[in-house]
Amino acid sequence: MQLRTRDPEYMGFVRRWFQVLFTRLEPYFYGKDGPIIMVQVENEYGSYFACDSEYLNQLRDIIKSHVGDSAVLFTTDGSAASLLKCGKIDDVYATVDFGPGTNVELAFNEMIKFEPRGPLVNSEFYPGWLDHWGEEHSTVNTVNIIQTLEWMFKYNASVNFYVYYGGTNFGFTSGANYNDHYAPQPTSYDYDAPLTEAGDPTPKYMAIRAAANSYLQQVPSKEVPVASRKGYYGRMNLKFLSSIFDLIPTAPQVNSDYPLSFEELNQDEGFVLYKTVITKCHNDPALLVAKNIGDRGYVFVNKERAGVLSRINFIDSLPVSANTGDELEILVENQGRINYGRKLKDFKGLLSNVTIDNNELKYWKMIQLPFGHNGTELRAINKKISSLKAETQLPIEMIYESVKSGLEPTASTPSIFWAEFRIPNNSHPPLDTFLDMKGWSKVKIAYQC
Repeated sequence: MQLRTRDPEYMGFVRRWFQVLFTRLEPYFYGKDGPIIMVQVENEYGSYFACDSEYLNQLRDIIKSHVGDSAVLFTTDGSAASLLKCGKIDDVYATVDFGPGTNVELAFNEMIKFEPRGPLVNSEFYPGWLDHWGEEHSTVNTVNIIQTLEWMFKYNASVNFYVYYGGTNFGFTSGANYNDHYAPQPTSYDYDAPLTEAGDPTPKYMAIRAAANSYLQQVPSKEVPVASRKGYYGRMNLKFLSSIFDLIPTAPQVNSDYPLSFEELNQDEGFVLYKTVITKCHNDPALLVAKNIGDRGYVFVNKERAGVLSRINFIDSLPVSANTGDELEILVENQGRINYGRKLKDFKGLLSNVTIDNNELKYWKMIQLPFGHNGTELRAINKKISSLKAETQLPIEMIYESVKSGLEPTASTPSIFWAEFRIPNNSHPPLDTFLDMKGWSKVKIAYQC
């Protein structure tokens, strides 16, 4: 299936999804007295390699059949003729996007070549930028933002900030980019936005507001938002529930001569534990090789951690101390799917045969651990929580201490811990708070009220 093209199979899924989506959106269109004034047909398609005009026309017609004249259809592309050429669709308004430091005059001149009569629109103005695992937090200079914003105001242009309010990729929904290498995004989508992920105003927000007040005559006179009160609810003591290996008996399992991908297992996100027995091993240490991994693999020999395979860090092999007959397990994590460009077909799991000392490993067992809603592993965890008795507690700073419950937790064993905290009765409404994870390694957080 060819994504973002006229491929009939792909367009069939588009039609099915749009039938669901626009049925829900219909009451909210401007023509129905709702708040939605514009509907975007495609996003930066001019930067996509396919450049399939027939696909764009089909997409326009499908959306038009749902929206009619109740909202304006538009596209967004980078402010260059080469990008607008492949992104422009007949009878759909073409807008541009660019960030601070761009030559505003040149950018809008390119837009005018394709839309000579309509308003100037920057539909994605970037006051910040996204983060990737292993990189410093991205920031964008406020002075540059204001200078470019003021130039757009002078041109009487319409501006849409992307993003104005920092957000969160909840659960396992964070994405990834691929330029010259795979770059997954963290759970946070704070984006160095004018309003933080917690909804708090920043100096950047105040500067943008001041600039808008200087140039625009009818700025809403609403009160300036204030930072929410934050609450300190004390130190939590975590109780060890289980290691990842304790979940194996209740999890779905599939056997195969060779490793299967997440997609072949019909699994979207989370983890898969790949398990086999080493049949030939001549050297100590032996060289384990997994040429294609999506995306991060925690390697264990007889439940002892041997190292990490990493797509981010270009680690597809590692020495392991093992013998013939030893049990090999690789816990593979989907760190986020690529959502743009030529690498959209971003398969996860062990994507090629695995060798140890050039000997091909066969007869794999795949244990599925997606940690999705109502999954077997979550039911097992909740059952343990419900039946948990008063046991030795594990302080949050003391993760490396053992607690005797099943396989003892160590710094190298992926494990699940549980704690609860109580909000004081005098805290109405409950205050925002943050979890301090200093001293931990990679952590996934789940909570329930």
